Amino acid sequence: MVEPEVSAALYRDARQRIITLVAELDVARLATPVPGCPRWTVHNLLSHLAGVCTDVVTGNLAGAPGDEWTAAQVSARTGHSVAELVTELEKYGPGWEEIVRRAEHRGFIVRNPYLDTGVHEADLRGALGAGRPPAEVTLAITDAVLPRISGTFDDLGSYTVITPDREYRLGSGDHKATVRVDTYELSRAVFGRRSRAQVEAWDWTGPPGQFPERLAVFTPAAADVVD
Repeated sequence: MVEPEVSAALYRDARQRIITLVAELDVARLATPVPGCPRWTVHNLLSHLAGVCTDVVTGNLAGAPGDEWTAAQVSARTGHSVAELVTELEKYGPGWEEIVRRAEHRGFIVRNPYLDTGVHEADLRGALGAGRPPAEVTLAITDAVLPRISGTFDDLGSYTVITPDREYRLGSGDHKATVRVDTYELSRAVFGRRSRAQVEAWDWTGPPGQFPERLAVFTPAAADVVD
């Protein structure tokens, strides 16, 4: 887990990159579907990013991070322009950074805003064909989440995940398989941005078994996601 100051900086930098990326988008580009969030357009995604920032800072966390909570953020900003959404991010973003630095909040996502924002930055870039986020935020996401989900593999045995940056051990007991994968692909799969078929296509030694389902914090994507 990163230190509070690092977490705040990762979030700040991701937020600024997103603002730069969307500042000049026209109406047609805002209507672009987001493959990583198949129910959302680029405008919907930007509305969520502004809304979650405001909700955290104002303490509107009832139902977080559930679907109704995020849907309300999107619905409330249906008619907002990019400029309005950017202004909202710039207004409340520093407040979220300060919450992170104080390190008093119990919520994992609240303490580590680079997780939600970093995942959605990759979603946004994928939709717009804007390349990948910086490697540092991708690695921070995998370092934060994989240790938290390791215990969900215990009844399956253990798996070794090897990336160019790290080696992770998931689960315990009899070793079932080893997989080699790019850090970015791993970070996307952890948050359900890759299908079961995509995960099974990684470089496996041993059978994947139920690994794809257990790896995804939510569920694997229903269809292949390429970004």
